[in-house]
Amino acid sequence: MLMQFLRKHSLSIVSWFLAVLFFGPFLIYPMYRVISGALVENGVFHPGLVLLPWQDFTSRNGMWNALMVALLATVFASVLALPPAFIMARLRFRGKNVLTSFLLVPLLLPPFVGAIGLRQMLAREGVVNLLLMRWGVLHQPVDFLQMQLPMVILVMGLQLYPLIYLNVAAAWANVDTSLEEAAENLGAGGWRIFRSVTLPLLWPGYVAGALIVFIFAFTDLGTPLIFNYHAVTAVQIFNYSSDVTNPMGFVLALWLTVLAVGVFWLSRKTLSSAAAGRLASVARGSRRSREVPATPWQLPLVYGVLGLVILLSVLPHVGVILGSFAHDWTNSLWPQWTLDNYSQLIHDQSGLAASSIKVSLICALASMVVDVIGGAALAYAVVRGKVWAAGLLDGIAMIPLALPGLILAFGLLVGFSGTWLDPLFNPLPILIISYAVRRLPYSVRSVSAGLQQTSVMLEEASLNMGATPLRTIWQVTRPLVSANLVAAGLLTFAFAVLEVSDSLILAVRSDVMPIAKAIYQLMGSVGSGAFTACALGVVGMALLTGTFFLANRLLGRQMGSLFRL
Repeated sequence: MLMQFLRKHSLSIVSWFLAVLFFGPFLIYPMYRVISGALVENGVFHPGLVLLPWQDFTSRNGMWNALMVALLATVFASVLALPPAFIMARLRFRGKNVLTSFLLVPLLLPPFVGAIGLRQMLAREGVVNLLLMRWGVLHQPVDFLQMQLPMVILVMGLQLYPLIYLNVAAAWANVDTSLEEAAENLGAGGWRIFRSVTLPLLWPGYVAGALIVFIFAFTDLGTPLIFNYHAVTAVQIFNYSSDVTNPMGFVLALWLTVLAVGVFWLSRKTLSSAAAGRLASVARGSRRSREVPATPWQLPLVYGVLGLVILLSVLPHVGVILGSFAHDWTNSLWPQWTLDNYSQLIHDQSGLAASSIKVSLICALASMVVDVIGGAALAYAVVRGKVWAAGLLDGIAMIPLALPGLILAFGLLVGFSGTWLDPLFNPLPILIISYAVRRLPYSVRSVSAGLQQTSVMLEEASLNMGATPLRTIWQVTRPLVSANLVAAGLLTFAFAVLEVSDSLILAVRSDVMPIAKAIYQLMGSVGSGAFTACALGVVGMALLTGTFFLANRLLGRQMGSLFRL
């Protein structure tokens, strides 16, 4: 009887056993350590600890500043994203596809690296000050870098606006144009149609994108560090990571987690509403495009708006690339050219730059293998196998999307301190684990999309012909979803190469640092350290560009669904 039960439910038993084995110690346990550290003091339950941030001015101020940064960055990103979304949805003009690609360029560079490029261009003796003085706008240079809060908001808005653009553009593409035409036939004007018909249909998509930008900006660690803006919660938690005996770090981490998970839940609810709205829209009528050719008087405005947004968004990339070739870049539009910064990546005497590339590649490749194998197995169990509580299992796998990387890294640091996984002993294993946990949801979603679009009849035919389930999976299912498997590997590899929060917190040894931590260290060094950091940033940008291009070729339109909460 027991053997029959085990055979019947073997897939469920194995799936849940492996899930518990992976998520238990490396996701649930770190979060337990964060929560217990915020509620327990000296072995005694002390819920009053959660009020510590509101009793300490520095912590309270950091929380408000983080909320302000997130809110203003979301507003700025919305200002950049909404006009291009309208133009691309409703107007047809020459060069539209090329300009659309340029609008998504910021996705190829994390805000952390983009901040380095803008630092070079906005310095007191940098390009922006020089141009403004030549044009007569300024009579003396302005120290933009002292305006830390505006600089952080500027970088985050420039780098994150494509997330709003993608969501709004997708929502606009799904608007039922028959509803707008009906309102038009009833005598409504253009503004009234937009306000009463179009905007309610677009609103869920916009809110979903805006919430993603908000949570990314709220929990971002790298950008404030680059601009030396320490008065935000993320940086305060980073500072407390060197003193795990202080309960304040745990309490701040708990508050950050609660707020981030709340925003995540709200985003999921909004996406559900958007999906329901799209279904209702499709059910009521056709979704014929209302795209019309741009008139001659509209074209200058169209190209002007898109050109301005693209110009602003590529400034960080231009700054990083030019800085990577600079020997000196002060009081001149162009740097003094050199290839020494790239030579430093290989021949650096300290070994920091060269070893960081090696460390990042090792960690990214190892985490990629874990994510591809684990994500494929989990996706198959949820989509194809009738496992127990498949929805719950899928929900657990998606938790890392809601959990800020900063918090998971802090929990792993605290949870495994003093064990064989202690970062002080060897950061590589814990970095690989952290990268794998953070990016597993992308692998699960990629493979799930492939399985859902593949007919199960071929697998059933193989089983009916006497093939074992494992042989069927290997010889039938695997080739059918091979593109999704490769895309999942490329995406998880790319994300891991320039992972910021995990790298900054877990890479505590100076001789074992990934690229992100090495960039941070180089930015604080004298001499040509900042230019070498730019060269490292270009290496990371090249890896991201290549892997995203290949993944997009393999996944096509499925690519966008991987970036939704």
